[in-house]
This record gives sequence, structure tokens and C-alpha cells, in this order.
Amino acid sequence: MIQSHVHALSAQEIIRHYDLMPHVEGGHYRRVWCSTQDLQPESLPCGICGSRPCSTSILYLLQAGERSRLHRIRQDELWHFHLGGPLRLYCLTPDGRELDRVLGADILAGQHLLLPMPGGCWFGAEPCPGTAFSLVSCTVAPGFDFRDFELARAACLVRRYPFARERIEHFCRLPDGCPAPGEGGQA
Repeated sequence: MIQSHVHALSAQEIIRHYDLMPHVEGGHYRRVWCSTQDLQPESLPCGICGSRPCSTSILYLLQAGERSRLHRIRQDELWHFHLGGPLRLYCLTPDGRELDRVLGADILAGQHLLLPMPGGCWFGAEPCPGTAFSLVSCTVAPGFDFRDFELARAACLVRRYPFARERIEHFCRLPDGCPAPGEGGQA
């Protein structure tokens, strides 16, 4: 019989094992896969510049008290749950809707193993209450490039989505002790 000690892993052990680095939006990440096939500029959707790999994937870890601050990219992004506790994903769509979903293993309680984030949506994430950490992966197609990444400015989003002021301010705020963009990690 194979013994499993997966649930005994700490966030720090996972960060060390995968050599995860601080992400500008919060949490820790590492690119773990990049398609060997490239898409040329003429075959890419409008607004995406330069050639890109067909797809890329990262491991992404958020600990209790951390959050992925509201941001958007041009491409669709698929989030996959792996380890730890559930992760809340919050999204504001271009047509003015709010989506609030939970990525996690308890599918009978309405959690999802996979969740898509459509390109152009503003979205952020944080571990659910009582969760020590959440380890997920994010797959982007066409492949991710930081030229497609935009961190939200709370004041601008509140003007567009006044009904969501509290959540926008929550997901735009840096948690205590987190470095501001440019103070840690790679962009």
C-alpha cells in the first residue's frame, strides 16, 4: 500500500521544492510548462503582440493572508486545483457581472477542480477562511506574456463597477508585509 503524506506538506516546503518565486500580483509562482509550438502574430487575437507559444502553465501558491490582486490578461486562463484548501476566485466581467467561485476538492459542496477565467475579465483570488494554503496551476492560451498583464487600479474599477466597491478595494489592497510591485519577484 502506498502511503501518502501530501496533506502534511507546508506551504514553505512546496515553495522550496518547486523553487517558487514571489509574483507581482501576490503569492508565489513558477512557469512549469511552455508549448514548443509558436503562434505567429498574424494568427493571434487582436491586441496580442508578437509571436507566442500556443500555451503556457504555471504553478501558483497563495498562503493564508495572501491574495492575487485584481488583474486582467487578454487571453483565457484555466485554473486547476492541486493541493491545500479551497481558493476563492472573484471576477468582474466586461459586461458588468460579478462571478464568485471556489476552486477546491470538495466538488459535492460546489467547489470546482477547474475554473476558466475569460480573457479581459478583472479577477483575483484568495484562500478561503481556514485554509493554510492553496496550490493551483494556471494554463493560458495563447501563451502568457507579461505584456498582456495589467494590475487593477481600485479607483478606476470602482467608477466602472460602483456596486462592487468593497470587493474591488479588498482585492486591490496589498496584504500587510507584501512587497509592492518592483520590490520582489520578477515581472
